[in-house]
Amino acid sequence: MAKYHIINTSTNIVENTVEWDGDTSKWAPLDGFIGVASTECGIGWKYNGGGVGIGTTSGETDKMWIPQIGYGTTI
Repeated sequence: MAKYHIINTSTNIVENTVEWDGDTSKWAPLDGFIGVASTECGIGWKYNGGGVGIGTTSGETDKMWIPQIGYGTTI
């Protein structure tokens, strides 16, 4: 089992975190959501879809995760 962040694909915001083996025949995120395995980040963070590590602003496209001050508000 691994830690997966459940991301809303319309906002790229992490909305939940689950323990999951990645087997979509047993369970899968609902339509409009994806699961990304990672030990970094948390609920409310923005997923950049690429890169590595944690950035500080949404302009850092080489970083995978961007912390947010409030839901949908980028620092």
